[in-house]
Amino acid sequence: MTTSAIAADEIDAVLTEWYEWSEAYQPAVGYGRASAMFRDCRSSRQWMSYDEIGDVVDSQLRSATGQAVEPIIQTLSLAHRIAVMTAVRNFVAGAVVFTNPRSPATQDRDYAEAKALMRPALLAKGLICAP
Repeated sequence: MTTSAIAADEIDAVLTEWYEWSEAYQPAVGYGRASAMFRDCRSSRQWMSYDEIGDVVDSQLRSATGQAVEPIIQTLSLAHRIAVMTAVRNFVAGAVVFTNPRSPATQDRDYAEAKALMRPALLAKGLICAP
């Protein structure tokens, strides 16, 4: 579960993708970095290397997964959302460094319940395979 900072199943992997997507969001503040006239112009990919194209594809996949998982996370209760966030932060860190600030004693149970609640929705969206 969450006492080992290693993702154990498909749901853990999907939640890790969601977490990385949600943490990548940075609001735009201040002035734009481009002229209003050229803000929506995009260059073609003909000059990109295969690695750069791969990075773009990975980013698009992570974005699609994050956008699909976000509404599922929002339907959980606060205790379950905190348990999910605590567990996934530990998965990303690779060690158990974060603890549940509200109920550390029930972290494992809350996380298991959250995964059970999310499983049907994740299956319906095709993000995980049937067991």
